[in-house]
Amino acid sequence: MMNNALMKSILVTALGVLLIAAGYADLDGYWDKPSTKSNHDWSALEKNMRPEACAQCHESQFNTWKLSRHSKAYSSGLIGQFPDMGHGQGNDCLRCHAPLDEQLYSGEPDMLKSLSILRKHPQGFDLNANLDSPEAKLPLRHSGVSCAVCHVRSGNRFGPPRKNDNTLGFIKTETHGGFTASKKFEQSGFCAECHQFPQRYAINGKPLENTVFEWQQSRFSKQGKQCQGCHMPDRQHTFKGIHDKDFTRQGLDIQVNKKHGLAQLKITSTNIGHAFPTYVTPKVLVSAVALGKRGEVLKTWRWEIVREVFYGNGWQEKQDTRLMPDESRRYVADNPPKASQSVRFDIKVVPDNFYKSVYQSLLDDDLQADAKVLIQRALDETHTNDYVLFSDVVKL
Repeated sequence: MMNNALMKSILVTALGVLLIAAGYADLDGYWDKPSTKSNHDWSALEKNMRPEACAQCHESQFNTWKLSRHSKAYSSGLIGQFPDMGHGQGNDCLRCHAPLDEQLYSGEPDMLKSLSILRKHPQGFDLNANLDSPEAKLPLRHSGVSCAVCHVRSGNRFGPPRKNDNTLGFIKTETHGGFTASKKFEQSGFCAECHQFPQRYAINGKPLENTVFEWQQSRFSKQGKQCQGCHMPDRQHTFKGIHDKDFTRQGLDIQVNKKHGLAQLKITSTNIGHAFPTYVTPKVLVSAVALGKRGEVLKTWRWEIVREVFYGNGWQEKQDTRLMPDESRRYVADNPPKASQSVRFDIKVVPDNFYKSVYQSLLDDDLQADAKVLIQRALDETHTNDYVLFSDVVKL
């Protein structure tokens, strides 16, 4: 069962995202209590901060965003934990999962009502951008990290410079009364607010999420390759990560061969600008099986690529076997049985490995009714996210 200490420790990780080291500031105060509220005399559509409203003119951006993890940031697994935390601590988590001031809870009743809404509407927005749908009328927090989170402050619009135009600062346009162009939208520092935890919450010297620092230490940073180059190619709002099989596969060079009579697999992190995986929640399982003449399994080898942490008298790190950028690692099927005819290597990715145990522990406790439904839903979803990244056979 999950005790209070573990619940508090989960909260600490949420608090950590609020205190980003100096040097990652983009637009002055841009992430300090962000709000879209304004006194502008906008049209009803422009005043509407829902993603469906933005989609009326920015259809392509909406269509990629709606498939992204950002659109799912206000998730059942997160919100289902809030009744035990209280709305104040829940708001600390929302500072990254639904960061705008108007997305935060006004009090305990507001939070509990939101759980009930999420139970009825698992999708926090209308996939077809229909402004008349029930989903399009949900509280803004249910859309998670949506358009306004990054692009609207006090009713004013912000974004990167227009393509093939390096004009910066305020640009007058017919729509929105103009917008402010900043190169910061194309720099990794813009992502640091939620993807770089502060050093004060380090475990074994490393913050739970250390993505921007890992990138800074890599050749990608030195070559000027920013987070957006991979996760928002050609400005597409895809935000793909380890949950996407094809995207993950493109970051790795994987080879199998036979050397000195032994089958081996070699993994090189060639196109990933941070640790693989960067966070503590995923686990990558590497396995090999020696197969006999009839395909029977004669021996099994297993390895893990993971940063595994646990809570016991404070957060502890059990192991860190992740691959850093450009690092290679060999996995050798040593001492195979004499009857072995071949060895099959498999790489399986479990994107939500850590959450599986957290959600199950929560379900073993007494949960508020809506929270229990949400946590069970989240646990079921974690199992659907697993996938086999690679499989190949080496003949002996």
